[in-house]
Amino acid sequence: MAANGDDSEEKTVELSKFHSQPYSWKGFLSTSVPSGYDLFTKKDVIKISLGNQHTAFLTSDHAVYCYGSGEHGQLGHGKFSDVTKKPVLVSALKGENVIDVVCGAEHTGVVCADGIVFCWGNSTKGQCGTTEEKINTPKQVTLEDKTGDPFVTQLSCGDSHTLALTNQGQVWAWGAGSQLGCGTGNSVVSTPQKLTAFCGRKVLKISCGSTFSLAILQKVKTSITSSVQSNGTEEDGDSSTCIACDEDAFSVHEEGDTLVVTDNHICVHEKKSVLPSLKSISPDSLDGSVQPKKKWTEPNEAASDNGTYTLDDDDEVSEAETQIRVTNLDDADKSFTEEKTGDVVPRPNELDVDSRLPLNTTAKQYLMKQLRPVKLVSSLPNGGDRSPNKIFNFVPRMLLSGIERLISPQGTFLGNLKAIMPKGGTAAPLVRQNSILVELPSMRSLYEGIFDDSPLQTEVWSWGRGTMGQLGQGDTLERPQPAIIKQLSSKGIVNVYAGTSHCIAVGSNGQAFSWGASSDGQLGHTGQLVPKRIKMPGNALIWGAALGSNHTLLLTDGPSFQPDVYYLGKQPSLQELRNEGLTPESPQREPKETTPKRRPMSSVSKSPTVKYAARAKQPEKMMFMRKSGWVQSVAARGDNCACISDKNSSGYASILCELSGTERLMYNQLSTIKASILKSLQNTDTLKLLANSTYLYPLRKLLDLFVTLTGVVGVHSAHMTGAVQRTHFLGDLPLLLKAKDVTGLFELYAKALCDFVTLSGFKHVGGVAGEILKKHESTFSELLTKEEKVTDFGPALRKLFQIPIVRVKSYAYLLGKLQLYFPEDSHERQLLRESSCMWENVQSTIDASMADAEETKAFWDSCPTKLAESLKLPERRLIRDSRKIPLQLVGAGRLSSNWFLLFNDSFVHAQGEQALAKAGAMQQSKPSIGSQVFTSHTVHSLALVWAEPIPDTDQVKNALQLTMPEKTLLLNANSQTEKAEWLWSINQTIDAVLTAGRETAEVKSPNGRVPPKLARPGRYTFTNHPQGKDVTFEGMWLTGKPHGSGALTWPDGRKYSGNLINGLQNGFGWSIEPASDADSKARVYQGQWKEGKKEGRGFLRHPNGDVYLGAFREDRCCGNGILQCVSPASIYVGQWEDDRFHGYGVKDDSLQGEKYMGFWADDQRHGDGFVITVDGVYYEGSFSQDKLQGNGILVSEDGTCFQGQLASGPTLNGKGTLTMPNGDYVDGVFNGKWADEVKINGTFNKYTDEGPPPSLARMLGQNTASADAKWSDIFSECWQDLGGDGESKPDCMRAWSSVAALLAVGKRELEFLEALQAEVDIPTMRKAIEELERIPQHNRNVITTNDLKDIEKYLSKAVDLPIHPLGRLTENLVNAFRASYVGIGAHQLLLPYAIEEVKCFIKKTYQIIRILFPELPDYSNKPRTPVVEQTPADFYYDYGDASNKEEKKEGQAKLGNPDEDVSQLITPESLLHPLLLPKLCPALLTMYAVKNSDENDRYLDRLNRLNRQLDMSLMAYLGVDQKFWLFEDSVYSEPSKLKEMKDVSYLEAIHTLERISTAFSPADKLRVIEATMEAIDVKVQSKEEEEKSHVWSMDDLFPLFQYVVTRARIAYLGSEIQFIEDLMDPGIIHGRLGILMTTLKACYVQICNENLTHL
Repeated sequence: MAANGDDSEEKTVELSKFHSQPYSWKGFLSTSVPSGYDLFTKKDVIKISLGNQHTAFLTSDHAVYCYGSGEHGQLGHGKFSDVTKKPVLVSALKGENVIDVVCGAEHTGVVCADGIVFCWGNSTKGQCGTTEEKINTPKQVTLEDKTGDPFVTQLSCGDSHTLALTNQGQVWAWGAGSQLGCGTGNSVVSTPQKLTAFCGRKVLKISCGSTFSLAILQKVKTSITSSVQSNGTEEDGDSSTCIACDEDAFSVHEEGDTLVVTDNHICVHEKKSVLPSLKSISPDSLDGSVQPKKKWTEPNEAASDNGTYTLDDDDEVSEAETQIRVTNLDDADKSFTEEKTGDVVPRPNELDVDSRLPLNTTAKQYLMKQLRPVKLVSSLPNGGDRSPNKIFNFVPRMLLSGIERLISPQGTFLGNLKAIMPKGGTAAPLVRQNSILVELPSMRSLYEGIFDDSPLQTEVWSWGRGTMGQLGQGDTLERPQPAIIKQLSSKGIVNVYAGTSHCIAVGSNGQAFSWGASSDGQLGHTGQLVPKRIKMPGNALIWGAALGSNHTLLLTDGPSFQPDVYYLGKQPSLQELRNEGLTPESPQREPKETTPKRRPMSSVSKSPTVKYAARAKQPEKMMFMRKSGWVQSVAARGDNCACISDKNSSGYASILCELSGTERLMYNQLSTIKASILKSLQNTDTLKLLANSTYLYPLRKLLDLFVTLTGVVGVHSAHMTGAVQRTHFLGDLPLLLKAKDVTGLFELYAKALCDFVTLSGFKHVGGVAGEILKKHESTFSELLTKEEKVTDFGPALRKLFQIPIVRVKSYAYLLGKLQLYFPEDSHERQLLRESSCMWENVQSTIDASMADAEETKAFWDSCPTKLAESLKLPERRLIRDSRKIPLQLVGAGRLSSNWFLLFNDSFVHAQGEQALAKAGAMQQSKPSIGSQVFTSHTVHSLALVWAEPIPDTDQVKNALQLTMPEKTLLLNANSQTEKAEWLWSINQTIDAVLTAGRETAEVKSPNGRVPPKLARPGRYTFTNHPQGKDVTFEGMWLTGKPHGSGALTWPDGRKYSGNLINGLQNGFGWSIEPASDADSKARVYQGQWKEGKKEGRGFLRHPNGDVYLGAFREDRCCGNGILQCVSPASIYVGQWEDDRFHGYGVKDDSLQGEKYMGFWADDQRHGDGFVITVDGVYYEGSFSQDKLQGNGILVSEDGTCFQGQLASGPTLNGKGTLTMPNGDYVDGVFNGKWADEVKINGTFNKYTDEGPPPSLARMLGQNTASADAKWSDIFSECWQDLGGDGESKPDCMRAWSSVAALLAVGKRELEFLEALQAEVDIPTMRKAIEELERIPQHNRNVITTNDLKDIEKYLSKAVDLPIHPLGRLTENLVNAFRASYVGIGAHQLLLPYAIEEVKCFIKKTYQIIRILFPELPDYSNKPRTPVVEQTPADFYYDYGDASNKEEKKEGQAKLGNPDEDVSQLITPESLLHPLLLPKLCPALLTMYAVKNSDENDRYLDRLNRLNRQLDMSLMAYLGVDQKFWLFEDSVYSEPSKLKEMKDVSYLEAIHTLERISTAFSPADKLRVIEATMEAIDVKVQSKEEEEKSHVWSMDDLFPLFQYVVTRARIAYLGSEIQFIEDLMDPGIIHGRLGILMTTLKACYVQICNENLTHL
């Protein structure tokens, strides 16, 4: 069968390499000559299939031929009486692209490349998928599935049923009988049905017997663990899974030739108890050809050694009396009769199970006696319990209940068994006592995604009639549903073949297992109810088979890899052979027999024979088949045999067979090693012998790779076998498609092998584990082809583990020869050429690696023992030895000895002294070479070695210098040549170490030498570091010093991760100091460093939980910073110096319930400042050393104000004036704390002046810091970030350079944070940095409209990125402002301070921005003058008449010219309000709302009363002219309801004005007002009769605008108006925006003050 129907050119080219022909014959006589077919002389036949009386062929051009008897239409020629003696083309299939043909007993089926199936022939049982009884032409079989049309890839036909396998691994069946697996009984199923038993599973292969079916399923994948951890191989430790609990339901192992199933699983979901069953025996099947007798006979113990049930027999008794043959279920049931009466026991479905056996003692003893001789296949430890319970697994289930009650009266029986073998029993779990079993990562998991070994992880399932044991279930019962054959679950079965009543399963390792009927020796062993391995002469590997009625054909590898065919079972009679012309010329006559005829014995001979034998019970090689060529596949049916063979005319077939055969042979060897020797080496006892040694890890790595490699080779073997059998195309082989991965795996294995050779590992393991390996002596001898006994296991182990790398050479050779058979430009040739070259390179690599390993091994053998023990590592190789090429230490003492060794990973310097004769005895135990004694050695990692030549001087010549951390070696060679060789070797090895695992382009200097890499990663522990002893650094190095990103670790647990320069922290980094006790936390710092100290901005968490964020200088807090204390709870934001509060700052003390804003000195309030308390008390004054003294002002929450002498507390302490909210005041002397009693000695005065009392705003602020004096440190830091030095102003270029440097540092910080997986939006910040690296056009003395847009866009991104100086400035200002005016600071008295601070922020920030963009206008030294108002480019509104409108639009167009200089239109407010105010507005508006709370309540009350009115009523009340009573167009459809309408007028204007609350800057709010007026104007203009502009008067505008304001329902309109007035750009206050602002304010005042009593 071809793999698919692709007619591509490449596959056509491959098919042309074959010239396969069909042959047929009967029997196994050596004189037989297979007959060919003249029709196919010039055709290439890829498949032959046999029916009972017909044969079908498939050629490589997808043509189908049939011949034989066609009475049922099975030939497909359109006739029912058709009988042809020569193949005839089935013309009805022309153009169908057939890829497979299969014959049933009397019907035929084909599969096409498009997944369609055709069948024809006998369909009385529905086996052709139709209700017609006969079909003489191919008819398509329709498979209907709701999920899509099934795509069939394989077809198999039985006598009365057909199975189809789809590309999704689903099985479809049609026909009749239990062999369908559909549970339909004997009913005819003419419409294909999908087998639900395999739902969720993937079926790989199917095969139909006469009345039963087989299938190979892919095992359900489970997590792959290390083979060492599993303590066994998959062949020996694999198991299937319980559906209910997902645990192993059973396990299988092999003892001798018999497969033993251990069924000890107890399902946790099973509610009923089950019978205990420690082992499930796999006895030979009952072999007999006669009906069972009516009673049991006494078994013969001596005959049960091979695990079979036997009966008493005597040589005098006839065969019919000595053997039991159960032919069907009815006969089986009849065999159980009552002993005394002889009455037949009712069938199982007629009587309760428990009533089938007598329950008296006599019956119990009798039954025990009958079952006693059964012998367990495997011996039990320590004698074991041989209780009768263990035989339950082999008793038909109809007896189980009775036996249980007889032997175990206390037990209960689970009536509804899910399988034949009962579950139960216990087994001691394997205890892994050593932690070494779980340390090594699995190589299988590494290659799991690359190599799919699922074709080897298989299970075999069977269903149908089992009268001869052909289901392999250990009984002869019929199974209408598929059941797993447990004994084959761990054998890697890749093919199954079903015959009339026996089966064969072929494993991936070349072993075959057979079961079923064996009356004629067709199994190759005694009859079996369960699978048993077929023993082949010379251990030939089986890779194909075919089964007839009573015979078997086996396809194996023969000498020179030409396939051989073996025969098992019965051959035709002498008369039939004479008719075929195949008997000997002088055949021996059969002697006349006077005694009862005995069954003839098989003629088993390893050499050709012409002596006739009726049957072959052991494999008989058919030597005559070699004359037919290179056999690719075999077929059988009845007593007929057939094959497809290639004469190898081109030589292609022989090379392909050699490639396939050698792969199968290697897999057989590897799997044999894995199942025996490897299993012992992986045993816990073996690993314990190597514990704490250098051999353990490399051995486990080698074993794990060996297991992985074995699986890969097994998959390749299966695919190559398919290529020979014409089911796979060569170009699809994984060996070619994944050549890079496969060669990489072999290289990895070879490296592991070389590592172990270097250590003399095989010699060591062979010695310590010799006793364990002795039990595998036969395996050693077999694999090494040695007849003598293996005594030294070290060399033997090495030879076995070298099998895979020996194979590499043959890969290169065979693939190279195969490519010659394909055209030069073909895809296959390219694949083969590339693969061959890869394998040649692998071979060269392996040869070099093995040579290095042997050289290093020899060095370790010659090296002093102690030195070798300390230096020996698996992957370490010797590169250069100063004993062979001298290298001396410059300046060494006369008696000193220095030995230098260059390894592939390190440079070793061994030191000692010349051994004196008198001290010779004392030095015997020290490492020495000759007269040199080495007392110490130093190992330098090559990753941290810098080698450079030293120019010759008068004192030193031929010198080179090696620089390492904390050490420098000056060495000299004997000549310039040796110096160059040493230098080249060292640098080459360093380069190899640094580039290991990376593909890098080799950079060479002009002389061809690889230059040393100065910057490189590495790890080193300092013995003397400037910051402490035993400090470890891991990261980037430069000429012996840490330089770049890395991590420092101290012995006391301190850690630093970040950037370093010259060995010290420099740049961004993260440090952690562990907590000193359980009550504290680790001290964590994240931020900037300089020369090993904290310098710049950073974050520090103290052990007590306090957090500081701000500036550092020389490890101390210095500059602007924020401190958040945990206990007592407080927050300080302000200036620091030397870890103390110093300068202006704000402290919010939650414990005291107050906030201080003012100056500090040495952590104490010192200078002007004020305090606001949680009770709303405000006081200001001058502080000295944290104490308030002198004159000050105190204001209570109700507005009472005191001016005079104040002290801390606050305490009134001296002369002063106390002013009441109504203006009355008291002059005198006051004494006492404000919150307590205050003693007053003074005069009370009544306020007599006209007008309101004096404003507090004029009184406050006399003892507070000015806005310019606040937060000066924040602006100073930004000044310095831009390159400012002291008082000097940085120039533009220097500022931009500083910005670029900070952005570069920010990128590195992001990389560091990304490595730490910090919760930061890294991609967004990285993108913002990249955008800010592009500088806008500037410094051209003009600013155009486009330039202004670019500047605004740049600034908007800069202020949002803390890494940028402007972003850091903005962040600090916002933090300072929020710390001041949020919480307790949201007091109405502080609003003027907040407004002044905002204005100061705008002014100073604008000055800093002018450093970057100096062409911006300078307002620092000139008065502010009104400027032309700016409006959006797409908006224009005018309150004048229409005649001036066009002129003003033209003027605006000129202003909007992109090349026009607009610098004079730019103000600090217009540039910065949109950037800063959105961040400050929440706090500001809160303060406005607090200040205007009373007024706002009055406003809201009046606003609600006005909004209760209908639109027309409200307009009339407000005095809106009736011509402006305009409504939405939809309202006019019901004019009668106009008077009842509400909220339907001027909706666009109302919605526009509502947006004023969402605008942040005054300019934006003014534009909202302007847009509102525009919406009103548009509405009015739309209703005008004439197309002319309406000229608004205040009389018309004010009432209408008041209506819009009322309906907009703006909650805090007074605060919005005051916000605009306080912060509005003074240049636009007198323009039209100012007029609109005045209009809005007038509306607000009117609403607040108008008398609404009548509403």
